[in-house]
Amino acid sequence: MGLSNRERRAAKQRKRDQKRGVTAPEARADTGRGLPPETLQALLRRAGADLAAGREEAPAELRGVLAEHLARRRAEILAACDAVLADVEPRPGTGLAGALGGEAPATTWAAATGASTEGAALATVRLLAGHD
Repeated sequence: MGLSNRERRAAKQRKRDQKRGVTAPEARADTGRGLPPETLQALLRRAGADLAAGREEAPAELRGVLAEHLARRRAEILAACDAVLADVEPRPGTGLAGALGGEAPATTWAAATGASTEGAALATVRLLAGHD
């Protein structure tokens, strides 16, 4: 299979950088247009805390962030959900709550149920808020 335009442009840029002696640390590797994982995890935790505090508009606000910045970053979003759920104690139940305690609960649950990226993020927020 051939390279995409993005991959070809990135390869050209790497060649130009190499000729110029420019080196970029791995931390600055291509992260696309998504938010850094730490920022996304903080947003998920904050939305969960806001929802637990009775701010019913918190999921809608998170939806806006997801739509604007992270629509094409499914793997990163699910990884952030998994990271924030790592601290949540397993509990009996269905849905995402039933997947807790395993490795990568949000990723596993989303794959098993066919949940959208937004659905997995919102389920994570509800679980963090105790509204599962």
